[in-house]
Amino acid sequence: MTDYPHHPEQAAVRGLLGAVGEALGGPVPREWREAITAVPRHRFLPERIWLDDGHGGYEPCDLPTDHDRWFDSAYADLPVVTQVNDGEEPPDPAGAWPSSSASAPSIVVRMLRDLDVRPGMRVLEIGTGTGWNAALLAHRLGPGHVASVEIDARVARQAQAALNAAGLTVDVVCGDGSLGWHRRLPYDRIISTCSVRRIPWAWIEQTRPGGIVLTPWDNPMLC
Repeated sequence: MTDYPHHPEQAAVRGLLGAVGEALGGPVPREWREAITAVPRHRFLPERIWLDDGHGGYEPCDLPTDHDRWFDSAYADLPVVTQVNDGEEPPDPAGAWPSSSASAPSIVVRMLRDLDVRPGMRVLEIGTGTGWNAALLAHRLGPGHVASVEIDARVARQAQAALNAAGLTVDVVCGDGSLGWHRRLPYDRIISTCSVRRIPWAWIEQTRPGGIVLTPWDNPMLC
Protein backbone atom coordinates (compact mmCIF):
# COMPACT_ATOMS: atom_id res chain seq x y z
CA MET A 1 0.00 0.00 0.00
CA THR A 2 1.24 3.51 -0.82
CA ASP A 3 2.32 5.41 2.28
CA TYR A 4 1.96 9.07 3.20
CA PRO A 5 4.41 11.64 4.57
CA HIS A 6 4.60 11.63 8.35
CA HIS A 7 3.32 15.18 8.95
CA PRO A 8 0.05 14.90 6.96
CA GLU A 9 -0.67 11.66 8.81
CA GLN A 10 -0.11 13.34 12.17
CA ALA A 11 -2.41 16.21 11.20
CA ALA A 12 -5.07 13.78 10.02
CA VAL A 13 -4.91 11.83 13.29
CA ARG A 14 -5.21 15.04 15.32
CA GLY A 15 -8.22 16.05 13.27
CA LEU A 16 -9.81 12.66 13.75
CA LEU A 17 -9.25 12.72 17.50
CA GLY A 18 -10.89 16.14 17.63
CA ALA A 19 -13.91 14.92 15.65
CA VAL A 20 -14.25 11.82 17.82
CA GLY A 21 -13.99 13.89 21.01
CA GLU A 22 -16.71 16.20 19.72
CA ALA A 23 -18.97 13.23 18.95
CA LEU A 24 -18.34 11.76 22.41
CA GLY A 25 -18.89 15.07 24.17
CA GLY A 26 -15.42 15.09 25.72
CA PRO A 27 -11.78 14.20 25.10
CA VAL A 28 -10.88 10.74 23.82
CA PRO A 29 -9.60 8.71 26.81
CA ARG A 30 -5.81 8.83 26.99
CA GLU A 31 -5.26 5.10 26.38
CA TRP A 32 -7.34 5.16 23.21
CA ARG A 33 -5.86 8.45 22.04
CA GLU A 34 -2.43 6.84 22.29
CA ALA A 35 -3.62 3.73 20.45
CA ILE A 36 -5.19 5.72 17.59
CA THR A 37 -2.00 7.76 17.24
CA ALA A 38 0.16 4.62 17.18
CA VAL A 39 -2.14 2.59 14.90
CA PRO A 40 -3.16 4.82 11.95
CA ARG A 41 -6.57 3.96 10.53
CA HIS A 42 -5.56 4.30 6.87
CA ARG A 43 -3.15 1.37 7.19
CA PHE A 44 -6.13 -0.93 7.74
CA LEU A 45 -8.18 0.11 4.72
CA PRO A 46 -7.91 -1.57 1.30
CA GLU A 47 -6.72 0.44 -1.69
CA ARG A 48 -10.29 0.42 -3.03
CA ILE A 49 -13.05 1.69 -0.78
CA TRP A 50 -16.65 2.52 -1.66
CA LEU A 51 -18.12 5.94 -0.92
CA ASP A 52 -21.62 7.42 -1.02
CA ASP A 53 -22.34 8.50 -4.58
CA GLY A 54 -24.92 11.06 -3.47
CA HIS A 55 -27.78 9.12 -5.04
CA GLY A 56 -28.32 6.39 -2.48
CA GLY A 57 -25.62 4.11 -3.87
CA TYR A 58 -21.86 3.62 -3.75
CA GLU A 59 -18.97 4.38 -6.06
CA PRO A 60 -15.39 3.10 -5.89
CA CYS A 61 -12.59 5.31 -4.66
CA ASP A 62 -9.09 4.02 -5.38
CA LEU A 63 -5.97 5.07 -3.51
CA PRO A 64 -3.65 5.23 -6.54
CA THR A 65 -5.98 7.40 -8.64
CA ASP A 66 -7.88 9.45 -6.05
CA HIS A 67 -5.53 9.44 -3.06
CA ASP A 68 -6.67 12.74 -1.51
CA ARG A 69 -10.31 11.68 -1.35
CA TRP A 70 -9.30 8.21 -0.16
CA PHE A 71 -7.07 9.61 2.59
CA ASP A 72 -9.67 12.17 3.70
CA SER A 73 -12.25 9.38 3.96
CA ALA A 74 -9.85 7.30 6.06
CA TYR A 75 -9.71 10.08 8.67
CA ALA A 76 -13.30 11.26 8.63
CA ASP A 77 -15.52 10.23 11.54
CA LEU A 78 -17.66 8.17 9.20
CA PRO A 79 -18.04 4.50 8.34
CA VAL A 80 -16.20 3.33 5.22
CA VAL A 81 -17.45 0.52 3.01
CA THR A 82 -14.48 -1.76 2.37
CA GLN A 83 -16.16 -4.56 0.42
CA VAL A 84 -19.25 -4.84 -1.75
CA ASN A 85 -21.24 -7.83 -2.96
CA ASP A 86 -19.30 -10.29 -0.76
CA GLY A 87 -16.12 -9.46 -2.67
CA GLU A 88 -17.57 -10.04 -6.14
CA GLU A 89 -17.68 -6.49 -7.47
CA PRO A 90 -20.42 -5.83 -10.04
CA PRO A 91 -19.51 -4.52 -13.52
CA ASP A 92 -21.85 -1.59 -12.87
CA PRO A 93 -21.29 0.31 -9.57
CA ALA A 94 -25.06 0.89 -9.42
CA GLY A 95 -25.34 -2.77 -8.44
CA ALA A 96 -23.01 -2.45 -5.47
CA TRP A 97 -24.26 -3.22 -1.97
CA PRO A 98 -22.06 -3.09 1.16
CA SER A 99 -20.93 -6.42 2.60
CA SER A 100 -18.12 -5.25 4.90
CA SER A 101 -17.20 -1.88 6.35
CA ALA A 102 -15.06 -0.01 8.84
CA SER A 103 -17.19 1.51 11.61
CA ALA A 104 -17.13 5.25 12.29
CA PRO A 105 -14.19 5.95 14.64
CA SER A 106 -16.43 7.59 17.25
CA ILE A 107 -18.47 4.36 17.45
CA VAL A 108 -15.26 2.34 17.76
CA VAL A 109 -13.97 4.52 20.60
CA ARG A 110 -17.34 4.62 22.36
CA MET A 111 -17.49 0.83 22.42
CA LEU A 112 -13.86 0.45 23.50
CA ARG A 113 -14.43 2.94 26.29
CA ASP A 114 -17.53 1.07 27.45
CA LEU A 115 -15.67 -2.25 27.23
CA ASP A 116 -13.48 -1.09 30.14
CA VAL A 117 -10.41 -3.18 29.35
CA ARG A 118 -7.27 -3.18 31.46
CA PRO A 119 -3.80 -4.65 30.95
CA GLY A 120 -3.71 -8.42 31.46
CA MET A 121 -7.26 -9.02 30.23
CA ARG A 122 -8.10 -11.42 27.43
CA VAL A 123 -10.53 -10.13 24.80
CA LEU A 124 -12.44 -11.90 22.03
CA GLU A 125 -13.73 -9.77 19.18
CA ILE A 126 -16.56 -10.96 16.95
CA GLY A 127 -16.31 -9.48 13.46
CA THR A 128 -12.71 -8.60 12.56
CA GLY A 129 -13.49 -6.44 9.53
CA THR A 130 -10.44 -4.36 8.62
CA GLY A 131 -8.64 -5.33 11.83
CA TRP A 132 -8.35 -1.76 13.13
CA ASN A 133 -10.52 -2.36 16.20
CA ALA A 134 -8.47 -5.45 17.07
CA ALA A 135 -5.30 -3.44 16.48
CA LEU A 136 -6.37 -0.78 18.99
CA LEU A 137 -7.13 -3.49 21.54
CA ALA A 138 -3.78 -5.20 20.89
CA HIS A 139 -1.93 -1.92 21.34
CA ARG A 140 -3.66 -1.47 24.69
CA LEU A 141 -3.38 -5.06 25.94
CA GLY A 142 -0.23 -6.39 24.30
CA PRO A 143 0.53 -9.60 22.39
CA GLY A 144 -1.40 -12.76 23.13
CA HIS A 145 -4.39 -11.02 24.68
CA VAL A 146 -6.67 -10.42 21.68
CA ALA A 147 -8.41 -12.91 19.39
CA SER A 148 -10.85 -12.03 16.63
CA VAL A 149 -13.32 -14.11 14.61
CA GLU A 150 -14.30 -13.19 11.05
CA ILE A 151 -16.71 -15.21 8.90
CA ASP A 152 -15.37 -13.98 5.53
CA ALA A 153 -12.07 -15.72 4.68
CA ARG A 154 -10.88 -12.95 2.35
CA VAL A 155 -11.62 -10.24 4.90
CA ALA A 156 -9.88 -12.29 7.60
CA ARG A 157 -6.73 -12.66 5.48
CA GLN A 158 -6.61 -8.94 4.72
CA ALA A 159 -7.04 -8.05 8.40
CA GLN A 160 -4.33 -10.49 9.48
CA ALA A 161 -1.94 -9.05 6.90
CA ALA A 162 -2.61 -5.49 8.11
CA LEU A 163 -2.11 -6.51 11.74
CA ASN A 164 1.14 -8.31 10.88
CA ALA A 165 2.39 -5.28 8.96
CA ALA A 166 1.67 -3.12 12.03
CA GLY A 167 3.66 -5.53 14.21
CA LEU A 168 0.63 -6.43 16.32
CA THR A 169 -0.08 -9.95 17.53
CA VAL A 170 -3.75 -10.87 17.17
CA ASP A 171 -5.16 -14.35 16.53
CA VAL A 172 -7.52 -13.86 13.56
CA VAL A 173 -9.78 -16.87 13.11
CA CYS A 174 -12.05 -17.51 10.13
CA GLY A 175 -15.27 -18.97 11.44
CA ASP A 176 -18.78 -18.47 12.77
CA GLY A 177 -18.63 -15.71 15.37
CA SER A 178 -21.75 -16.95 17.13
CA LEU A 179 -19.66 -19.91 18.30
CA GLY A 180 -16.97 -17.71 19.81
CA TRP A 181 -13.52 -19.30 20.01
CA HIS A 182 -12.36 -21.84 22.52
CA ARG A 183 -8.59 -21.56 22.35
CA ARG A 184 -7.98 -18.73 24.85
CA LEU A 185 -11.06 -18.88 27.02
CA PRO A 186 -12.25 -17.77 29.44
CA TYR A 187 -12.32 -14.19 28.18
CA ASP A 188 -12.57 -11.16 30.40
CA ARG A 189 -14.37 -9.31 27.62
CA ILE A 190 -16.21 -10.21 24.42
CA ILE A 191 -16.97 -7.41 21.98
CA SER A 192 -19.06 -7.82 18.85
CA THR A 193 -18.83 -5.34 15.99
CA CYS A 194 -22.00 -6.75 14.40
CA SER A 195 -25.53 -6.37 15.70
CA VAL A 196 -27.36 -9.33 17.21
CA ARG A 197 -30.95 -10.02 18.24
CA ARG A 198 -29.92 -12.36 21.03
CA ILE A 199 -26.67 -13.12 22.84
CA PRO A 200 -25.29 -16.49 21.67
CA TRP A 201 -24.95 -18.86 24.59
CA ALA A 202 -21.36 -19.63 23.55
CA TRP A 203 -20.38 -16.03 24.33
CA ILE A 204 -21.78 -16.34 27.84
CA GLU A 205 -20.05 -19.69 28.41
CA GLN A 206 -16.73 -18.30 27.20
CA THR A 207 -16.81 -15.16 29.38
CA ARG A 208 -15.24 -15.19 32.80
CA PRO A 209 -17.70 -14.66 35.71
CA GLY A 210 -17.99 -10.92 36.20
CA GLY A 211 -16.82 -10.26 32.64
CA ILE A 212 -18.54 -8.13 30.01
CA VAL A 213 -20.18 -8.96 26.67
CA LEU A 214 -20.64 -5.81 24.60
CA THR A 215 -22.58 -5.78 21.34
CA PRO A 216 -24.81 -3.52 19.25
CA TRP A 217 -28.44 -4.56 19.49
CA ASP A 218 -30.59 -5.23 16.45
CA ASN A 219 -34.25 -4.54 17.11
CA PRO A 220 -36.42 -6.59 14.70
CA MET A 221 -39.26 -4.12 15.27
CA LEU A 222 -37.23 -1.53 13.34
CA CYS A 223 -36.64 -3.74 10.29
